[in-house]
Amino acid sequence: MTRALVVGAGSIGLRHVGVLEKAGHEVGLVSSRELERAAVYRDLPTAITDFAPDYVVVATETAGHAAAVESLRRSGFAGRLLIEKPLAVSPALTEGFERVGVGFNLRFHPVIRRFAELLDGVRVHTVEAYAGQALDQWRPGRAVGDQYSASRAKGGGALRDLSHELDYLTWMLGPCRGVFARGGRLADVTVDSDDAWGILSEHQDAPVVTLQLNYLDTRSRRRIVANTSAGTIEADVVAGVVRSDGGVEQLTVDRDESYAGLHSAMLGDGFGAVATPAEAAATDALIGMIELSAAEQRWVTA
Repeated sequence: MTRALVVGAGSIGLRHVGVLEKAGHEVGLVSSRELERAAVYRDLPTAITDFAPDYVVVATETAGHAAAVESLRRSGFAGRLLIEKPLAVSPALTEGFERVGVGFNLRFHPVIRRFAELLDGVRVHTVEAYAGQALDQWRPGRAVGDQYSASRAKGGGALRDLSHELDYLTWMLGPCRGVFARGGRLADVTVDSDDAWGILSEHQDAPVVTLQLNYLDTRSRRRIVANTSAGTIEADVVAGVVRSDGGVEQLTVDRDESYAGLHSAMLGDGFGAVATPAEAAATDALIGMIELSAAEQRWVTA
């Protein structure tokens, strides 16, 4: 059993707590909120001293990631560390810990993993990916204006919230070589953060990749289609379906399965597919390229 400390009690932080407790770990929580549970600490240094964790999950608002990692370093914690996506931390700041991973949990989603298996060894011609969900559906019971996602200063916005797509496309198709993008705050669903993007990119192993990310879709969709030398492959993450010329596969997917796989890899002997700080920093850099392309209305190369 591991002593795991989760920093941040928002929806994602509490989800990590639930997944880790279900796996049998002892879990502490750092939060300023009044919560009726054991091992809740008001500040990170006290939690490190009193709870003495082996594993820490930083699940604060994106804008707070760097401060949390700095506090861990000052407190003398040197164990295993998971930082929620996007990284928003210099990779140099993550040195000195036993193991550091970044929370791109879709790498452990059964549908995405099956899709990646079907791409292995084939030539990829084109890829189209889409992720969209209306922001007011994300966190039931919380006003959109109170969510970090709606605020640019807190690190919100569709481009960062939905950066899973940027990560898994690079993980499967190799580094991005160039990008052209249009997007930003196109509707009126956030306070001031971006809500929709259309992106065209070239990757090492795929010459044409198109991607749409948005906070607008009232049907909640996440899918990816690839045209390859072995035919067309399509994955519907929400429905749990993978289609190829070989047939249709219906996968049973538990809601927390990808998070459980991520934590298992972080706490096991093998690191597996966990995103490294260097890989996550490359995704942060790609976000910067996308924003630059939109601002200057031009193709941006890596």
